[in-house]
Amino acid sequence: MNATTELNVTNQRPSPTFLKVINPIFRTLLKTPMARFAPKHVVVLKFSGRKSGKTYEIVIGWHEGDGGHAVFSDAKWIYNFDGGAPAEVIRGSDRRTVTGTLVRDPETVAPRFQKAIDEVGDRNLGVKVTPGHRVTAEDVRAIGRRMVVLA
Repeated sequence: MNATTELNVTNQRPSPTFLKVINPIFRTLLKTPMARFAPKHVVVLKFSGRKSGKTYEIVIGWHEGDGGHAVFSDAKWIYNFDGGAPAEVIRGSDRRTVTGTLVRDPETVAPRFQKAIDEVGDRNLGVKVTPGHRVTAEDVRAIGRRMVVLA
């Protein structure tokens, strides 16, 4: 890519310091009746590490779509769902047992990612999209996003 090429989709996450403060607050809030005050697409995902067996509880945005909800990330934790793995989705008193399956194919991820952006905005997915641009498989490759389908 040369210096004059502009990216239409770029990663734009909150700072690690901000996340270290806000994630524990949301993780606690989302397990109580106070969850009703949090954005509807934000939940806690509880799962076990594939190799370590360690239990993880992470705050995620999950987005409705064909065949279940989807989570989009470039974080390493998503590889725990390679080949499918059980998990629990927690929001207030609602606890759902789901199976998460990692989807790596950018052609499959791109339209679901765009749908999520349409529903909650690019900023809520940790990206910035040029106004009017529709996410492509090439964009998904460039930002390293993958998808976990939770059904």
